[in-house]
Amino acid sequence: MSTVDVNCLVGHWPFRKLYKNTFEEVQKIHKANGITSGYVSSLDSIFYNDPFEGDEDLHEIIKGSNYHHVLTINPMLPEFVQDVKDGIKKFGIKGVRIYPGYHGYSLANSKLKELCHVLADYNIPLFLTIRMEDERSDYLVRPNKVHMDEVGSFIGRVPDNKIILLTAFSNELISIKEAINNHRYVRFDTSGLKGPLFAVEKMLEVFPPEKMVYGSLYPLYSFSCTYLTLKHAQIDENIKQEILSCLFLTFT
Repeated sequence: MSTVDVNCLVGHWPFRKLYKNTFEEVQKIHKANGITSGYVSSLDSIFYNDPFEGDEDLHEIIKGSNYHHVLTINPMLPEFVQDVKDGIKKFGIKGVRIYPGYHGYSLANSKLKELCHVLADYNIPLFLTIRMEDERSDYLVRPNKVHMDEVGSFIGRVPDNKIILLTAFSNELISIKEAINNHRYVRFDTSGLKGPLFAVEKMLEVFPPEKMVYGSLYPLYSFSCTYLTLKHAQIDENIKQEILSCLFLTFT
């Protein structure tokens, strides 16, 4: 069975130098750890005036591989719906990723509702970024905090959308456990669970295994740290495989 990283990135980070930020480095560390594929986003697209330009570059970089392109969308920009449609047609995208903290909008914004309608029509999952790294280290751009009560309300308004919450902390996810567990299609990745001891085990006391998918946030986060948190978790090996295989996204 394939193993998947739903949260990996290629590109440049304006706040510090990344030494292993190429697609080749992502593939190399995945192969060394038995990861067979991934859902890749462009770091550059977060900060470009036109995110689509970064995704044009990403398409050329991963073209011909078995990795899946996740398109960056800022719904506050004009023609964002057309960008989604162009991403499907030109790049064969398998997801759309948003950054409300960096792009400065509330999840209650009507543009999000419009985006979710489009994604539901095309059966494309939404990758909702709660954070990248520690917000306090972003000294050039101060991202807004994404409040979990907004996240809970948002996912309750879009019951037909497939959503992955990226890099949320354990306590944040638990604070909206009812919203997550009551939504058929919501999942969260493991990249935010690397801090507390026995984080994976404790989360599985609150959420069923199918709610969790493996994500590394590599190269912003250490791959080994996020991977070993799951690999050495004291849980059934079949559950580990289920989390790593990301069966939730096989529809794409």
